Amino acid sequence: MTLKNDSGEEPKLAKNEQIKQESNFLRGTISEGLLDASTGALAKDDTQLTKFHGIYQQDDRDIRRERRKAKLEPAYSFMTRVRLPGGVCTSQQWLDMDEICSKYANGTLKLTTRQAFQLHGTIKKNLKLTIRKINDSLMDTVA
Repeated sequence: MTLKNDSGEEPKLAKNEQIKQESNFLRGTISEGLLDASTGALAKDDTQLTKFHGIYQQDDRDIRRERRKAKLEPAYSFMTRVRLPGGVCTSQQWLDMDEICSKYANGTLKLTTRQAFQLHGTIKKNLKLTIRKINDSLMDTVA
């Protein structure tokens, strides 16, 4: 069934809804983008899709101006939201997250008011392994 507005036309989709609709079930070109070593970023549409996977592309604001001055791309990294159903994690999961953030991110691990972990500062080349290690610890990032 297709939704129609009062004039009988299909309403125009918001940009992010259009990206989702054309993404092959939220895949987009994320896989290819992770292999592209020429940049620390993902494609613009893929940064919208990764949010549904609990991954957010960021850049370091503290050095943004000097990198722009040097004609370098922003210092991109990723924040990963790790879900904890009911806000409960085992002691082993805590230790695993500590190791993951020390090895594959910038060492910053936050506990949120929404009963989740936030893992900050993962660079693109470490992102796939980071997600694998999170999944190996029986946690996930799915929104």
